[in-house]
Amino acid sequence: MKLRSGKPLVLMAISSFVGGCALPAKIETTVGYGAAAYAPSTQDWRLRWKAADSQRARQHALADCAAADCRVVLEFGPGECGTLALNPQGGVGAGRGATPAAAETAALDECRRVGAGCRVAQAECNE
Repeated sequence: MKLRSGKPLVLMAISSFVGGCALPAKIETTVGYGAAAYAPSTQDWRLRWKAADSQRARQHALADCAAADCRVVLEFGPGECGTLALNPQGGVGAGRGATPAAAETAALDECRRVGAGCRVAQAECNE
């Protein structure tokens, strides 16, 4: 019998191999830093979280933001949540807190100080 593709055989072989291996109960990772970058010229923003350290969080947020004027406007650490709120006039508010609701409220409050019509992004949290 001829198979159309070698993929089923490969998958079965991998499945059999993995099935016989002992997998670790838990993989340890350090995931406690976040950052948000914002570009006023385009209102582009990026939020990164669960990074190994604060420098990596900043680097990833800036790398993901496509505009030349992107800058880090928020950093948050282990056990903290963070987010941004933006308004149509180009205002931004950054917020962090112990819970997603606290971070979102802080971002909205800051955004409303610089303009109306603010919309908040869902907060993300570090472990």
